[in-house]
Amino acid sequence: MKPFVIDENRQGSELDFKHIKQRFVRLNRARLERVNSDLRPGQRDFVQLLPLLFHVNHPILPGYVSKTTPVGVPEYLPGKETLAAARRLSKSFSWKKRAYRRFDIHGLYLMGSTGTIAYSDKSDFDIWVVHDSDLVGEPLEELQIRATAIEEWAASMDVEATVFLVDARQFRRGDHGHLSRESSGSALHYLLLEEFYRTSVLLAGRYPLWWLVPPDQEANYDTFVEDIKRKRYIHSREHIDFGGLARISAEEFYGATLWLLYKSINSPYKSILKILLMEAYASEYPQIDLLGVRFKRAVYEGEKDIDVLDPYLMMMDKVDEYLHKYNQDKRLDLVRRSFYFKVGEQLSEGSGSSRNSWRRKLMSELVGRWGWSSGQLQRLDMREQWKISSVVEERKALINEFTGSYRFLSLFARSRAEKNNLISKTDLNVLGRKLYSAFERKAGKIEIVYKGITNDLHESHLSFHQLFSDNGQEYWMVYSGVVNEEEIYSVMPMKRGYSLIEIMAWCYFNKIINCKTIVALFSRDTDLTEKELYLLIENMSRLFPDDVMIAGSVYDMRQPAKITSVATFINVGLDPFSSETRKGKHISSSHTDALKYGGKKENLTLSIDQIIVTSWNEVLTFKFHDVEGLLKCIQAYMKWSPSEDGKNLPPINAFSFSSYRGTSIARRIEMLFAEIINTFYSGSYPDGTRYILGIEWEYYILSMQDGILQYEKAGDIDELYRYFTRPVDRFRPVIFDSQTLIDNVLPVIYKNNQIGDVQCFFEVRNDEVDVYVLDERGSLCRQTQPFYDAAGLVKHFQEYFESVRERMDHSIQADSGFGDVLFYRIDRGRDGQREIFQYGDSSFVRTASYIKFQVMVDRREDNVIFTLYCEDREFSNLEYGDRIYQEVANHVISLRKSGDTYPIYITDLDLSSTLLDVSAESIQTVHYLHYKKIIEERLLNEIKRSSKG
Repeated sequence: MKPFVIDENRQGSELDFKHIKQRFVRLNRARLERVNSDLRPGQRDFVQLLPLLFHVNHPILPGYVSKTTPVGVPEYLPGKETLAAARRLSKSFSWKKRAYRRFDIHGLYLMGSTGTIAYSDKSDFDIWVVHDSDLVGEPLEELQIRATAIEEWAASMDVEATVFLVDARQFRRGDHGHLSRESSGSALHYLLLEEFYRTSVLLAGRYPLWWLVPPDQEANYDTFVEDIKRKRYIHSREHIDFGGLARISAEEFYGATLWLLYKSINSPYKSILKILLMEAYASEYPQIDLLGVRFKRAVYEGEKDIDVLDPYLMMMDKVDEYLHKYNQDKRLDLVRRSFYFKVGEQLSEGSGSSRNSWRRKLMSELVGRWGWSSGQLQRLDMREQWKISSVVEERKALINEFTGSYRFLSLFARSRAEKNNLISKTDLNVLGRKLYSAFERKAGKIEIVYKGITNDLHESHLSFHQLFSDNGQEYWMVYSGVVNEEEIYSVMPMKRGYSLIEIMAWCYFNKIINCKTIVALFSRDTDLTEKELYLLIENMSRLFPDDVMIAGSVYDMRQPAKITSVATFINVGLDPFSSETRKGKHISSSHTDALKYGGKKENLTLSIDQIIVTSWNEVLTFKFHDVEGLLKCIQAYMKWSPSEDGKNLPPINAFSFSSYRGTSIARRIEMLFAEIINTFYSGSYPDGTRYILGIEWEYYILSMQDGILQYEKAGDIDELYRYFTRPVDRFRPVIFDSQTLIDNVLPVIYKNNQIGDVQCFFEVRNDEVDVYVLDERGSLCRQTQPFYDAAGLVKHFQEYFESVRERMDHSIQADSGFGDVLFYRIDRGRDGQREIFQYGDSSFVRTASYIKFQVMVDRREDNVIFTLYCEDREFSNLEYGDRIYQEVANHVISLRKSGDTYPIYITDLDLSSTLLDVSAESIQTVHYLHYKKIIEERLLNEIKRSSKG
């Protein structure tokens, strides 16, 4: 075939274009024949039917949406094989040729490795469906629905296909839509187009106008195209114009590298060749010898050998040239190895299927030129049997190559960039997050080493050893096979880790261990048994099935990482009753709460190990110890979903196998997490809600601050009461852990707490009454006093709260927030549990008689001055000094005809602003109750003392 020559005196001619188009058409036909010869029957039917599915709207064909869905492929007529494939789908299908007023689908292209040496049965199909640029709105949406439905139909036949809708006009502008799992989004443009031109196969429709632009006119693509269109050498309805391969910007190499690194996570061997191609291109910048242009030049020069023009062989040759030039033999060996794995022909074995003979022949010639020995081929062909040491070494080499190329290309892009916004911020964040989750090392993160290298690392026998460093730090090692204590320093371990769960998770997620693996355990300072090890493996298998590590979607990567799967193992190798268990004894107690077990209130949760799989496909392990560890575990778990997101966290899936109470310990922790999640994520409780948790003898307050869970220690029960008496800036509901203070009144009254109301609870115990008052903001005042008369008790509190309301309303410009005053009686039910009954307005049939008692409290300099009024009699510190309470008590007793010593009740109290040292808006009822309680208790003590005298 003669080389193509353009007349120097003109831009082009009709005759020239017909000849060059025929060359590309012949090459395309040869590639398509090779595609068909490669495919399995199901794949072949899929490829045969694709143009038909976009050419007609037929209800029985896959992808049908409606009669008005855009259809019509120009110059398309289904052949016999296509019609036969359609009838295999539905016997009732019949083809009727019809005229189209317009063609909505301009072309269908297969892109990628299909029909090349790099294609294998595992390869997927990337299909470009180029549609009319005027399609917008509902018609375009229907076309996308059709494309998605065709992808799903393909998947049902075990064919992995991705259909991209392409608008050529938008494409020329650089608008490729958003990044997806298979689409590079804004990360690539000219480099993507360059790959398309040299790898695509036209299935049906119009050819690329790029074919007709001579290679020496590539830099003048737009001018050349404009000229031949103006001179009408070509017809606009014959071709599709995606644009030319103009000067590629330095910035695009950065986006390309990020995208290829993204793809390398699951396909390292496929990506490494392309990344090194980017590096080769960058080394030639700005005069880049693009493979696309090299490919076109060869066609124009008359090359017709489909093997010589194989895009993957051309890519391998280009990278080979680049690495040879710089004497980088080690990298060259890695990229050749990667290419060999990508092709997938195992040359150390038999000849294989006849349909792949051409591929096998080409690969044999290539490795012959490389000088590979039969031993090298055997080792590479046994990749699925590689042991972990070989896999780790290979992964290290791959990551070193990826990171080295990334540094080179990012530095190149930054140093030569004319603009830095070629790749969108959204796409950049997605790519960055994906790379971070795959390659970034951090404490507790499980490195997945097998992915893309091998699928079988299973070991039949493993040995787990517990050891301690010189400073007493525990660590674990796992060995392949049975390795006893005498052999551990002469054999290389597979993995070291600070916890057993960490190295077990590493083994499990790298498919080294499963329920069939025989394990040997060597440990000294632990209660761990081989039975517990097997139970751990069994539950990992159940909670983390194989599909849990399927690559996360781009949507997931756009969001903060979330928990998708979790396992929580409590007390691994730790028996809280170790000494008793060794003696064959079991401790039983009526106090069964695992956080305060028995009379000593012991915490049985000694350690917590968590394995978390995230939506970013990270596997993370965490370890916590003792009480503080439990609280930090709760806090850390809640951080995975800040409360303002409104998204619930999954259950923690807790297990404990180390003691006879393991199941109850696990259920207790599981229930605790569920209650906390419900409290802060269900939306049932307002902002500021506090959760009270008792562990051992101490109590803790959990609450959300700026969406993050915080905790503080209140102390013992007395200190918890003091915590509740504090004034607060707003009403904050209180929720008690279901196993905390189950015999105490606090959970009962706070369960009935209402915002804005003052609630007074009475619990009579023989001749005493416990009074609990929750003010309008939920602050508590607790007081115990002799009990004489319920009516008098209620009546005096009613009058007292009315006076407090008046004083607060007068001291605050705005509404004080003081609502109703409600009274309750606390009784014991038949089951011994407390029950609450509200007093109604008609609860009392008689009016109680009592002495009215008013108090005024002020601060003068550093002294607190009390002035007490009993009926019309005044008593003050100024007159009586420290004897004021004694004088008041004597006066009250003298007024009582019976001489009884029942308490004195304050009915009115005034507090000066200088005393409280807070703004008027911050004053609440508990301030008044605090002084009421102090004064009444002092007066009661004086009354009792006087009666004894």
